[in-house]
Amino acid sequence: MKTLKLNTLPAPTFSWLGVNDIQADVQPFPEEVTFLENGSCTQVTSGGAYEISAQDGNTLDAVMFISPESNAQIKTQVTASSGSAVRLVQIFESPAQTAAGVYAVLADNARFELVQLYLKTADTISEVNTQLEGIKAGFTANIGYLLGGSDRLDINLVARHLGRKTRSEINVKGVLDKNSRKTFKGTIDFVGGCAGASGAESEDTLLIGDKTVNKTVPLILCAEEDVEGSHGASIGRVDENHIFYMQSRGLPEEKIIQLMARSKIAQIISTISDEDLRERLNNTLLRGNDNE
Repeated sequence: MKTLKLNTLPAPTFSWLGVNDIQADVQPFPEEVTFLENGSCTQVTSGGAYEISAQDGNTLDAVMFISPESNAQIKTQVTASSGSAVRLVQIFESPAQTAAGVYAVLADNARFELVQLYLKTADTISEVNTQLEGIKAGFTANIGYLLGGSDRLDINLVARHLGRKTRSEINVKGVLDKNSRKTFKGTIDFVGGCAGASGAESEDTLLIGDKTVNKTVPLILCAEEDVEGSHGASIGRVDENHIFYMQSRGLPEEKIIQLMARSKIAQIISTISDEDLRERLNNTLLRGNDNE
């Protein structure tokens, strides 16, 4: 086991926020690489290295259920060649400390769609780093989290625009309850030479518990004049007017809050193209709420 500095911001911000990086004791992952094929559905129960490679003009879909039983480090390398498309879904239900990373390189006209769901993870450190190297390369990330108890989640996402007319879109929605803690750092980096590039980032966070801790750090770095970048965040608690209205329709307050929390994650699940997987995840989410 090694102590590593993870989730380092590309440009350090105010140190008092405690978001510039995070240190953790992690297990080294095996050197052997597992290649994920089109249509694969992989259950990850320990540390490992994975690779997804889409050749010119091809489309590749993969799903990873990540639930290691002990301290684990997981790395996923994505390569999208010219004109190809990669769609990756990762579902985290980890009872142990997990350090996970997705590292993608996109060529001309390549597309990478990433969906990540963090469902009550105990202690997860997650990094996403996408290099948009090719002309008109595109990256979309839809991320949802549902945290309760003493769950911990630290996400560091970087979309680095290197090619001309590249596009990135980052959508994050989540719920924090009880004593959970979450940090989301989202960076859109416009490198010199990426003329015509655009990037947008948004986060919508619902705070339920009185002892939750949320840190949202949107960051835009710009070394190119001809670009468009935007970011925004909405962070708040349950609307009392909504609760009153739904109570007047006969629903108890606890059930109302559960429904509102579920709706945040359901919006992310709806972006998954696989109908069977959507149904499976919605059923899992519904059972989780009913058991609370």
